Amino acid sequence: MNVQKAGHGQPMSLRERVHFLDIVRGFAMLGIIMVNYFLIVDSVKGFEAASDDVLHNLVSWFAEGKFVTLFSFLFGVGFMIFMDRAAQRVENPNKLFARRITILLGFGILHITLVWVGDILAFYAVTGFLLLAFYKRTPKTMLRWIIALIVIQFLTPVFTMLYNAINTAAPEMSNVSEFLLDSHNSSLTYLESIGSRWADMGTMVASSFSTVYSMFLMFLLGMYFVKMGFFKDMEAKKHIWKRIWIMSTIAFLITQSSMLLGMLTPSENMLWVENSSFLGQNGGLTGSMFYMSTLAMLFLHVPRLQGVLMIFTKVGRMSLTCYLLHSIIGTMLLLGYGFGLADHIQSAGTFMTGLAVYVVLMIFSTLWLKRFTYGPMEFIWRKLTYGKVNERPKMVPMISKWRS
Repeated sequence: MNVQKAGHGQPMSLRERVHFLDIVRGFAMLGIIMVNYFLIVDSVKGFEAASDDVLHNLVSWFAEGKFVTLFSFLFGVGFMIFMDRAAQRVENPNKLFARRITILLGFGILHITLVWVGDILAFYAVTGFLLLAFYKRTPKTMLRWIIALIVIQFLTPVFTMLYNAINTAAPEMSNVSEFLLDSHNSSLTYLESIGSRWADMGTMVASSFSTVYSMFLMFLLGMYFVKMGFFKDMEAKKHIWKRIWIMSTIAFLITQSSMLLGMLTPSENMLWVENSSFLGQNGGLTGSMFYMSTLAMLFLHVPRLQGVLMIFTKVGRMSLTCYLLHSIIGTMLLLGYGFGLADHIQSAGTFMTGLAVYVVLMIFSTLWLKRFTYGPMEFIWRKLTYGKVNERPKMVPMISKWRS
């Protein structure tokens, strides 16, 4: 009998963390900041960005939909790590996870109400409850689910295209990524924006099925990677990561090339436009895996770069805190009830704003983690999850080094 099960589960210690996962989290946060800030500015301006805006197109091609998808993958990874540890320490790990995810839902609701409608925490929380049904499934069973979901995701646009071709009276689908957000209206006061955020959220939820579907798929993929032990002793699994990188690179090039060719193809060629569109819609999946596997290849095969890559770990370790801070800072800088910069800056300004905010978060995380083991929001989440914390955020001894 494991005597530890009589008590509360405990959060992961610093020594047990996988540094590579923190690198990926920190890198993904940079992409999320860029995409979200461009989204805010575009929404304020009514999505009037010129098609020849190179910087805007680069962010759209190489970041949009890819980093939030990568974050979803990491959520699945985190779920497995959490459940594996909880199973060793408590009698009912499902109950502990349900408590944890309910608290995350609360964070998401507060985030939507007080800060920004583009929240992902609430979506993660609601979708995350489904993962409990898959925790004890074998890797083989989980892989079958993943393959089935990927096939459906790839075929759905094809069936939609065929349906629209046959049924000419079918209503034309709107581009849900470009609906105007009333809460971004520059004339709103902060208090007025609260009601508008929830009105916008209603619209977003009504058109969120594909987002939730993709999110759940990536959750399962992240769980599968943990079940297969891909993040354990990565040095010994270089050959596996090389295969993952090759497959991800090929798939990513296909989806990205289709998007580029779709833009260059005359709009009269609707068949090619539709084909490129349906391939491009899966760019989030291929892009997220390409970025993660590329980081793995650099981490494993270029030792000199490991020190450079480790600069992402501080933000990665405080990803919840940094996620909330980036939206607080971004909305105050860009929206009308703050400094209202979105009405005036161009793509270069948006990009530099995102980069500057990331640097600030990196500095803040580094300074904070010199004194404490985990970030402020991470501490609150742990305290509410485990119900009992015997001490304040632990101060890190000066002789401690950031390695196991």
